[in-house]
Amino acid sequence: MISKITKRQLIGLSFIICHLSFSVALVSCDKDVLDVNSDPFKNQTYLNALSSPISTFLTEEGGYEEYVNALHYSGMFDALNQSSSGVSFTAFVPTNDAMQAFYQRRGVSSLQELPKDYVRQFVLYHTVKDSILPDAFVLKKTVQNLSGDEIKIEIDSMHAGEATLNGEGHVVKMGLSAYNGKVYVLSSAMTPLVETVYDRITTAGTSIIMAEALRETGWDKKLSTVVDTTINEDRQRVITHYYYTLLNVSDQTFRNAGINSVAELRSKLKSNDSRGLSEDSLLNEYVGYHILGNQYTTAELGAMNGSEATRIWSSSAQNQVFTVTYDSLATDEAKKYTLNANAQAARFVPTASNVLSKNGYVHELDGWLPVWEPEQTAVLWDLADYTAIKNMVDPESYQPAEPTQSEKRTRVATATCFEYEMGESGSKNTSYSDIDYVTCTNKFKANNNDRIVFNLGYMGTASMTTPTIVRGKYRVELDFVYTSSQSFMRTQSDGNGGMLKIMFDDNDDMKTFKAPYTTVSTIQQGVYSATLYDEVDFAETASHKFSFTILDPAASTNKGFSLQFDCIRFIPIE
Repeated sequence: MISKITKRQLIGLSFIICHLSFSVALVSCDKDVLDVNSDPFKNQTYLNALSSPISTFLTEEGGYEEYVNALHYSGMFDALNQSSSGVSFTAFVPTNDAMQAFYQRRGVSSLQELPKDYVRQFVLYHTVKDSILPDAFVLKKTVQNLSGDEIKIEIDSMHAGEATLNGEGHVVKMGLSAYNGKVYVLSSAMTPLVETVYDRITTAGTSIIMAEALRETGWDKKLSTVVDTTINEDRQRVITHYYYTLLNVSDQTFRNAGINSVAELRSKLKSNDSRGLSEDSLLNEYVGYHILGNQYTTAELGAMNGSEATRIWSSSAQNQVFTVTYDSLATDEAKKYTLNANAQAARFVPTASNVLSKNGYVHELDGWLPVWEPEQTAVLWDLADYTAIKNMVDPESYQPAEPTQSEKRTRVATATCFEYEMGESGSKNTSYSDIDYVTCTNKFKANNNDRIVFNLGYMGTASMTTPTIVRGKYRVELDFVYTSSQSFMRTQSDGNGGMLKIMFDDNDDMKTFKAPYTTVSTIQQGVYSATLYDEVDFAETASHKFSFTILDPAASTNKGFSLQFDCIRFIPIE
């Protein structure tokens, strides 16, 4: 006998059938993340028991009409209503007021005054693949959006449920549920990164001299490159992202130094030169001096180097460095950091610095910052601080702001910053590959909460290029991670404690033999420091080839053997 079905049961059954039908569609569908022509809910009526997908949810909720208009205008409405292959989204959705404020920032009065392609980028910039729950969101430092950019998250410790995205977007509601993801409400929208570093310089119209200098030296093309795709020797496609930091000098600042054109800049550089270089060489050097080959905020550039208030940075000009000095007592943002404090100094202009672009940061200076060689300054060389490594690591895992809950490992042996060779006997350690980038938990207080793990076996070798180091004498120290699995190295109960042959520039006169793990005096896991050289003398300001060979047979026989290096410090000897 068939019993009667109540209206409530019918609604529930309809929900189950609808849900099952959609689940089957997800399993059988193999489409791109954003299929703008596919909306599995199109022309359907939604039951209250079933949340609507994101675009429809926003339409029904109200208060987001401008963003919904942007979805329609850019052809993205259906895209955020679908979930091909089980993919879900997190949408950072500006309110109507936030959209109006964004129009004003862009110098327009309505959505239709913006190009459709730009609005599409705006939507992609505000969308993340994966549905992020609030309890997971508040633990994240970054997420990567669908335009391939990293969004930095700063949780508001004073206001529960609020956060700031890239210093611009203001989250005021977290984790509203739609069928295919979560919605985070913004009271301030983010500006999509469609401009490169070079675009930032040229569109403002206040740095004509610097823009022309970039063009004359060929840096305009480099600073306009975001990503490049090549085919390696194994016929694999390699995607390389490029990141830069440009220390910009405005036309007004040049004029304050008596420079009114690139020609006058050339003349001034020539008159200040005592090396007999040509004007072209001097201009190339000057422009490269204002560019770093990675992206850094002003706070990162000025961060204290341990107990040292002054940090030294390698520029893109060959063998040329500049310093950034941090004043911990300064309350005025403009006075916190000074570049080349002991020469013709310059400071960051706060209102025109930390300008994020598609491929890096632009910081404006209040001085023209000529090339200068400082006195010896301590150098902190983080072995993971290379764009080649950054390109290979998930953005959320690379140099995390806080220790990670568990180790995250990425093989980076093919990164161009390494030259290495496995020992003939190989390695028994299966926990790590040949060269890994590894994040650190709170057991290890490593610089940038990461380290590089070498697992190369007996007689394995590796080399890397150091940052530029000012000529002079230094004590060289290695900071390394010691784990419980390496106790046999500490006690030399198997092998010789990880003995290494270390050299600079393949120079036998700069050769030394050290076993850093034998210097660990306790069983406590952590980051330890060992002296590699009591004194090494660099005759010229330059970068150097640092290499080591593993001379411990246990590297090929003991599964616990690995070298886990954090950073190397060069400490001046007066």
